Amino acid sequence: MRRIAGGFGKRPLIRHIHSDTANRGESVSTEIERLPEHHADCDHIIVIATHAALLRSDFSGFAGWRIVIDEVPAFLDFEEKQTHLDADFFERHYALEHVIDKWHAITLTEEGAQISVAHVRADQSHAHLGVFHARVAEASRPGAKRVVLGNLANWREMTDRKVQWCWASVFSLRELEAFDRVELLGNRFRSDIGSILTRWLEVQDVEWEALPPLTNTRQFARRRVSIHYFTDRAASKSLFASPDGQNALRLIGSYLATVLPKAHSIWTANQTADRCAPTPKTLLALPEDDYLTPRQAGTNRHMSVSYATAIYSAKPSANLRSLLSALGIDTEAWTRSVEYETILQFMTRTSVRSPTNSTPVELWVFDREQAAYLKEYFDILPHTNATMTRVPLALELAPKSKGGRPAKVMTPEERKAQKDEQRRRDAARKREKRAA
Repeated sequence: MRRIAGGFGKRPLIRHIHSDTANRGESVSTEIERLPEHHADCDHIIVIATHAALLRSDFSGFAGWRIVIDEVPAFLDFEEKQTHLDADFFERHYALEHVIDKWHAITLTEEGAQISVAHVRADQSHAHLGVFHARVAEASRPGAKRVVLGNLANWREMTDRKVQWCWASVFSLRELEAFDRVELLGNRFRSDIGSILTRWLEVQDVEWEALPPLTNTRQFARRRVSIHYFTDRAASKSLFASPDGQNALRLIGSYLATVLPKAHSIWTANQTADRCAPTPKTLLALPEDDYLTPRQAGTNRHMSVSYATAIYSAKPSANLRSLLSALGIDTEAWTRSVEYETILQFMTRTSVRSPTNSTPVELWVFDREQAAYLKEYFDILPHTNATMTRVPLALELAPKSKGGRPAKVMTPEERKAQKDEQRRRDAARKREKRAA
C-alpha cells in the first residue's frame, strides 16, 4: 500500500488492528472506535481490521470516513448452548418476547441491565456469554437497531439436559451509516447469505450501486482445471461422523495419497466431527505439512501449487435451519455462501491465480454439488477450461435417510416433539390396558 501510494505522491498513515487472542475482542473494538478522535488531525489514514472487529465495533463517530469491506462478512452472530443449570440466571437477567414462529426477542431485565459485558467476561462460569450479553445490551437500548432472537419460549426449557438452544443476531448495515461511502467487494455478493440477511432486515434507506469491474491489465495464460469429486451424496458433518462416512474418508485419503505430489499440493478438511467421532482431517491421514485450515481467502502464498483438495462441510445445524426457515431463507443459500464459497476461495489460492503459470490445475472435493459450484465459477473465467469428473472409488454411502436414531442433543422443537410422541404412546398404552 505504501509503495502504490508513493506512486501517486501520497504518504498515508497505515495502521493494522487485530487481536491474537479471542478474549481481546473488546479491546480491539475500543481501539477502532477511538480512531476518529486519535487521528482527527490526520488527513490521510488507512486502517486495516478484521471482519470480527467490523461486526463488533461502534462506528457512529466515523463521519467523513470511507469503508471498504473485502469479502462478504457472515453478518450473523449465532451460538448454540447447553446451559441446563443456568435457567435461574437467565430468568433474572433476560426477558423473552415472541416475534415469529418459535423465536423470541431477548432483552435485559432491570437486574440484567446492572451487569456489564466486562462483568460477564470476568465470571468464569459465564464468560462464554460475553458476546451474547453484549448483543442483548445493544438490543435493549432505546431506539435499538439490533434484535437478538432465541428459540426458547421460556428459560425453564433449558433445564432439560438434552436440549441445545441457540441465539442469533444480525449485523445491520445501518451501523455503517456514519461513513461517507460503504463498499463491499465479494464474489456473487447479491446471492451471498450476508446480502440475503440484510434484505431480511428490510433496510429501506440503503441504495445499492453496482461497482464497475476492476480494471485488470494482466493477461492470464490459458490453463486446464480438472475438478474431481467422489460421490453424489452431499457432504455433511453427520455423514463424516457415521461409520460409512468414516470408511469413505479413509478410502478417499488412501486414494489422494497416491495422486497428490508432496510439497506441491495443499489440502483441507473439517477438524471437528459430531458425536466425538474421529475428525475428517485425521481419517484422511494426508501429509500434515500440506494441511491448511479451510478459510484461506486473501492469501497469495500458494500460487505455485497446482494440486488442491477440500473435504469439507459447513451445512447449517437444525437450530440454524429453523432460524433460516423462520426468516424465509432457503438453507441452500447458506450452504452456497458458507460451504461452497469457502471451498472456492481455498481452491483459488493455487496457481490458477498466477497470470504466467499455465500448469494444469487438479482439484478434489467430496461431492458433486461442490464440484458443480467450482465449475460454474471457472467456466466464467476466459483463461480456464474446466472439466468435472467422478473418481471411481467404491464408496458405500446410502442415500440420506430422513429417519434413524435421533441425536442425543436436540433443538427445543425436536425435544418437544419427542416428548409429545412419548405422551401419545403412553396414552395409547393406557387405553389398551384399560380395554383389556
